[in-house]
Amino acid sequence: MLERILGRKEFRYKCSQCGKTHVGSPSFAYRYPTYYFDVPEDEREKRVRATEDLCQIDPSSDEDGDATIYCIRVILEIPIKGAKEPFTWGVWVTQSKESFEKYVDTFDEDQSSQSSFGWLPVTMPFYKSSEAGAPFEHLECDVHWGSPGQRPKACLWESEHPLAVDQRSGISWQKASEMANLISGCQ
Repeated sequence: MLERILGRKEFRYKCSQCGKTHVGSPSFAYRYPTYYFDVPEDEREKRVRATEDLCQIDPSSDEDGDATIYCIRVILEIPIKGAKEPFTWGVWVTQSKESFEKYVDTFDEDQSSQSSFGWLPVTMPFYKSSEAGAPFEHLECDVHWGSPGQRPKACLWESEHPLAVDQRSGISWQKASEMANLISGCQ
């Protein structure tokens, strides 16, 4: 009854790749942060330590100072207007060394009262405006760590960037369908 009053429905879209109707809000994730691919393949074993949730990338031997990059995997939700569930992205945000170490040290504990600052490199289709070969745009965000077994959630700082606007205001079903079709892996 509450769903009828609020008008929220389960999201559905017809996939342009397979022709099937998919039920449930779209969810896409990146296996590695974008910085991972900046490391030459033959150096990754030596310089990168990555799990499904954490990534630390050490600088190359010719870089000055401590240019280590610390990233954690988070959930970025974009509400779909009228849908029960949001469009969900599994993305990576940078962390300071101190925040990263605290996150790792308390990983198996309830971290729901913890948060940190992060930078989100914008790589998602529909939102990436940097041209090929250009540096990525980075958006400021607060990272709310969460309970054991839950990935942290990113809340973008208010800005006029389309991704921040969509996280704040939500997207239409049509835009959610277009995005899902653009990045769907269906064959």
